[in-house]
Amino acid sequence: MKDSVKKSKILDINAAYYGYPMEKLMEQAAKGIAEIIEKKFKPPKKIAFFCGPGNNGGDGFAAARYLDKKYSIKVYLTHPKQKIKTQEAKINYKKFQGFKQDNVDPKNIPADFDIIVECLLGTGIKGKLKSPYSEIIKKLNQLKAKKISIDVPAPGFNWDLNISLMTAKTPDSLVVDLKIPPKIKNKIGPGEVKTLTKPEKKSHKGQNGEILVIAGGEKYHGAALLCLKTASKIADLVYFYSNSFSKELLNKVKTKLFEFIAIQNKELDKTLNRVDSILIGPGLDRTKENKLLINKTLENYKSKKIILDAEALKMLSKKKLHKNCVLTPHAKEFENLFSQKANKNNCFKMAKKFDCVIILKGKIDYVANKKNIKENHKGNAGMTKGGTGDVLAGLIAAFCSGNDPFYAACAAVFVNGLAGDRLKEKVSYYYNASDLIQEIPKTIKYCKNL
Repeated sequence: MKDSVKKSKILDINAAYYGYPMEKLMEQAAKGIAEIIEKKFKPPKKIAFFCGPGNNGGDGFAAARYLDKKYSIKVYLTHPKQKIKTQEAKINYKKFQGFKQDNVDPKNIPADFDIIVECLLGTGIKGKLKSPYSEIIKKLNQLKAKKISIDVPAPGFNWDLNISLMTAKTPDSLVVDLKIPPKIKNKIGPGEVKTLTKPEKKSHKGQNGEILVIAGGEKYHGAALLCLKTASKIADLVYFYSNSFSKELLNKVKTKLFEFIAIQNKELDKTLNRVDSILIGPGLDRTKENKLLINKTLENYKSKKIILDAEALKMLSKKKLHKNCVLTPHAKEFENLFSQKANKNNCFKMAKKFDCVIILKGKIDYVANKKNIKENHKGNAGMTKGGTGDVLAGLIAAFCSGNDPFYAACAAVFVNGLAGDRLKEKVSYYYNASDLIQEIPKTIKYCKNL
């Protein structure tokens, strides 16, 4: 159920970003939770809500308020009320006017409740349970009351019923629809970026992504350089291979960028085996040799995330595509590859048919896999300049090295477009692909800090 938790986090963040505030989400959650409890358990019943200091606790405070007139309700807060973390949770704690006790001592929890509602951690669960959660859960499990968990059940809590928000967190969850408008729900936003993996403090070189870029040729060596520059800002190690490059041309590229490792033909198989993701295509010469390399890579490295861009889209065999592939066509490339009109419905249809991720690039970008399709509305006419697609390809490959291909693709198109919009605010349309590369780290930081 990890994917369901991620989806919920993304929707929370994006809803707030696009103007559907957390306070409204919490109110919808409370109504839905209360309605399910009323259907399942007729009053009079004694109900106790055990709430943490985050938004999961806030959902509990608000749901308790909805039920307070019909049931005997008590609210217990794990920490002192001054430690409530979010404004929305504080508001709902204050709004609940019934019995409430903060800084609860597990030893003093009564045993006469009919129903216990656990709202301790939700999607905020990280690592092992610490005090006071572990002691509270141990005590709650000893009680004979019916046990309900809200959203993500706290580890070790022996729940009888799970009520999930937006997406099912357990196989038999009852799900509350938070009424997020489709025009917001379907948009890619900072949520996809904020939920990307980030380097651990104790990590060392190579643990935060290794990628191989197979790109460039005698005519379009700049495409490879832009991919490498972008990817090197995110992934730990970036390897570069091109069978079209002369030593002289490779040396020219080396004078422009130092943060990559050029590999020879004899090192290719070893490198393909060690990297997390592989980008193939930008600026690549269309040759029999490259066509064979692309299709052998698709066939022999199905466990690797493989991003197919530009010329690779003209040389790949569709029957060799798999779930770890990301394709990046613009409209004409899409139509040539799939013999279908380039639109949202066909993008989703082809992603389902070939079980891969497709990014259909355009004024609105569509990102699809076999289960989902989302839209990116960021970007502007300044991004029509040559090289911005190569920047995007490098960004996708870097994000894919440590993340699910669909979420990595969504995050990449959003960051790329938002970076362009931020540049437009500064310099109008007068920026290029190199400017975009410099703006990308600032854009990622902005999203992560929301």
